[in-house]
Amino acid sequence: MKSLIKKLVLILVVSTSVLLADMDRCVSCHGVDFEKKALGVSKVVKGMSEKEIKMALDGYKKGKGGSMKELMMQEVNLGVDTDAMAADVYSETITLGFDEPNDEFVFQKRLSVRTLDKLKKSINKADHKKDMKKISAQIKTAAFTMYAYDELLQKTVKFENFKPSKSKLTMQSILTTVSSVKKCVDHSFSEKDMVKCRVEFLNLAGNITQNEAKKARAKQKANKLPIHTGEGAVNISQYLK
Repeated sequence: MKSLIKKLVLILVVSTSVLLADMDRCVSCHGVDFEKKALGVSKVVKGMSEKEIKMALDGYKKGKGGSMKELMMQEVNLGVDTDAMAADVYSETITLGFDEPNDEFVFQKRLSVRTLDKLKKSINKADHKKDMKKISAQIKTAAFTMYAYDELLQKTVKFENFKPSKSKLTMQSILTTVSSVKKCVDHSFSEKDMVKCRVEFLNLAGNITQNEAKKARAKQKANKLPIHTGEGAVNISQYLK
């Protein structure tokens, strides 16, 4: 059953929403360290900053660019997340040799990138007062999915350590945290890196859950019927334990 769910999620992850760079295709033209002119005509990527790489990818996505435009438009117009792709490409330019990540890591990274990107868009569109419950539910669902498919994360996170946030969680503070986690995931190149990012996200989900539980307890206490203790009252405390 778990393998079936994973296959379905994988289909969703690699569909039209968010993809990362398929680095084996990139290095076949640009060289293992991106030190070559692709097909002898492109600009050498090695030496470019991550910001410059992202600007170039965003340009291709909009149909702009140089002599390699037609080819590169096919690569980035599949719904590629240019933040994550630029981070991947830049990492390869400053790391000697080429080591393709394993399928499990690629699956986990794509799942996180897609989920966090979708969350950011939902938060940006949300009404800060009306949609807090909806956004909170999306965050808790996303956190559970990450936790369910990451054994290393399961060994790292202890739910009993979650506590209500000391400061009030607002839509803006949630967006800041989600954006921070997204950026962290973009720059993850190992399972340990990924876990650090996901722990921050699970802490957010845990804080939201604890805050909701705290409010529910306070509401229950406020709505508790008073116990009559006047003349003729019957002691019913034994039934309330």
